[in-house]
Amino acid sequence: MYLDLSTPDTNAYAKQISTESLGDHSYIVVVGSEAVAVDIQRDLGRFESVLDGSGASLVAVLETHIHNDYVSGGKRLADLHGATYVLPANTGALYDHTPLSDGDSIAIGEWAMRAMHTPGHTPNHTSYVLDSPEGPVAIFSGGSMLIGSVGRSDLLGPEHTETLLRSQYRSMHRIVGELPEQLLVAPTHGSGSFCSSASEVAATTSTIGLEKLRNPALAASSAERFVTDQIAGYKRFPAYYRHVAPLNLKPMGAPPQSELPNVEPRDVAEGATIVDIRPFAEYAAGHIPGSLSYELSNDTAVYMGWTLEWGAPLVVVGSGPESEVVRLHLQRIGWDNVVGRIDPSSLDHLSESDIAKIAVVSFPDIGPDVEGAILDVRDRVEQLTGIIPGADLVHFSDVAADPGRFVFNDGPVIHCASGARAGIAASCIKRAGGRPIVVKDDLANYRGTLVAPVS
Repeated sequence: MYLDLSTPDTNAYAKQISTESLGDHSYIVVVGSEAVAVDIQRDLGRFESVLDGSGASLVAVLETHIHNDYVSGGKRLADLHGATYVLPANTGALYDHTPLSDGDSIAIGEWAMRAMHTPGHTPNHTSYVLDSPEGPVAIFSGGSMLIGSVGRSDLLGPEHTETLLRSQYRSMHRIVGELPEQLLVAPTHGSGSFCSSASEVAATTSTIGLEKLRNPALAASSAERFVTDQIAGYKRFPAYYRHVAPLNLKPMGAPPQSELPNVEPRDVAEGATIVDIRPFAEYAAGHIPGSLSYELSNDTAVYMGWTLEWGAPLVVVGSGPESEVVRLHLQRIGWDNVVGRIDPSSLDHLSESDIAKIAVVSFPDIGPDVEGAILDVRDRVEQLTGIIPGADLVHFSDVAADPGRFVFNDGPVIHCASGARAGIAASCIKRAGGRPIVVKDDLANYRGTLVAPVS
């Protein structure tokens, strides 16, 4: 997305570069003949293309915070261009960088990027205000002010959550108190990010004036109300987050670029996990015994990082292009250990006795009276909207962590909202020796009456 920031005297713009697999946005900001980059992902090619097209010289790369959801490429981009690498003050990062405290600035042409300390998402979180000689024109707000939302404050552990939420509340009020209503708001985290609290707004940018009308930190009647509402609405966040922030405190090199080698099912190295990214219907109809289903989507790598042993060697069952997409998405979260690919055509040569299957049904197939054990593997916040009577409420990541608990003589019948997480859970149970049944369907098609979960 092109964001025109020009004034009568200066050509200026920002290019928003989105990463749909993480629900995040990065920025190349150009003022005249100079540019800065904000919150850059690890795969640098797409950012280099924008810089090449701009004709501007990169003078600085800025991070709004130490990221939990992806490995930054900012340090490497800065080094390649001889640019200044900027972090918020007091992060503890173990590489050369320029720390900016509140009010410090980095020049970009005749303008400046000014640090505004906005703690809440993390203690050191810093937004950057783009100042022209006539006044501020944009704020790159990272995980602070989002679009109809705010960055989560629970990622560092429950002992820090309330303190950070109160900081987030103050940061939001500081932003609207100091900046004009027409100012562009350009956040890093979007509505699809697990670093964001819930938002119904699909837009990726906003203005201070709009956020005064719809941002929960500004609509809340008090800090106490804001804290209570935010905690009540938090879904679980991916388990891999605990590995990523430490990776961002030290330099991480370029991800592997060599083509994935093709392997046959029988030749998969011992200790490697086979992850099947085909549509779940194809996986269910016939898959390599012991392989796990992670149907290709924007969430595939997130779900892998959430439920698999961190950094373990992976072999992907999928086409060449789709396997490379998954490998790229894994590299963005710091997982480089994808060691091979099995072409789906290889499964055609396996005998019936050498493949495994999983039963798949829809809600109309089973009717309102589901027999046997039912596992609802959605998040607790989703379950508050209604559950199937008698269902066991178990988050899909808990099933993956201990699938043996759910190995029954028949079933269980597993559902989520649409079937993707149910498929992951079922494949884990199948590998453990169970006979799961997956409801690959939208829960809206359930023909019975949903009830409130017992608290």
